[in-house]
Amino acid sequence: MNNPQQPQMNIDFNQTTAEVCEKCESDTFIEVLRIRKLSALLSPTGEETMIPIKTFACAKCSHINPAFLPKEEDDTV
Repeated sequence: MNNPQQPQMNIDFNQTTAEVCEKCESDTFIEVLRIRKLSALLSPTGEETMIPIKTFACAKCSHINPAFLPKEEDDTV
């Protein structure tokens, strides 16, 4: 069984900055998906396509910080 390991990085967490929810200031997040629909006219396959976008939502209030979204998405939160 092929099980590639992630390269280990020595990170001093004192040199990092915690991300917090802009709405409730919680520091715990869950991975979520936002879905965008691409019309058949624009799709390379000629069929309507659903595009998943991975991001993080606050585990406490479900808010998504705009900084977690692609620039094109941050005005729709």
